[in-house]
Amino acid sequence: MRVGSICSTSSFGAREALKGVIYTKPLKNGATQEGIISEALSELESVEFDKNDIAYMNAMGINPPFKNGKEAVDCLKANNIPIQYGKFSDKNVHACLAKGDKGKTTVLINHRYKNSTGKPEILATAEAIIHESGHAKDNDTQNSIQEELDNLSLNVLTHRAFEKKYPHVFDKSNSFFFREGVKLYPKLFYQFGAGKTALKERVADKYGHMQAGDERHPSSKLACDIKALDILS
Repeated sequence: MRVGSICSTSSFGAREALKGVIYTKPLKNGATQEGIISEALSELESVEFDKNDIAYMNAMGINPPFKNGKEAVDCLKANNIPIQYGKFSDKNVHACLAKGDKGKTTVLINHRYKNSTGKPEILATAEAIIHESGHAKDNDTQNSIQEELDNLSLNVLTHRAFEKKYPHVFDKSNSFFFREGVKLYPKLFYQFGAGKTALKERVADKYGHMQAGDERHPSSKLACDIKALDILS
């Protein structure tokens, strides 16, 4: 299944070269991993999105799949979707939706974070989980630039809620998890000016190979602009 990039449970090999396809190897959770996930879900469940932030996203043509963190947690529970860690063929992927134990649809988090028990890392894990929850809500095999934008907005909305709850919690965090995820997308989404050039370029680089929109996520002008960047590259 796909999320962000398509994820498939498989051994790693030559097929890694397929554009946008990530192969995964799920790992069993231990006590540390269960603790991280439990605390991340607890934090996520209490998240309330700022109404002005939602309006800002809507003005860009972006539609967050959930109104708050509890809706995301409830979605995972209702669909009986577990969370565990896994090895990815692309080590730079933070998380994805794939097949876990016994072929069950699962939120997989990169195993490089499986022992990250600090508060910033747990909050970052919650942000990764809500993104994948948005994909899980669709329960289909389609994906698009617009779907990624909609779900990336969940990361940003959640991050901004955490910053209000825990001021400066991310200030000293500078690992890859933060530089290329937690801290990056809030900066890109709230880039000064209407052009959103850096956001478009980043999303085009990661997701430009996808269609602009899909049945559940009709393409916005922003998604079409991003697709155009990929076509021109």
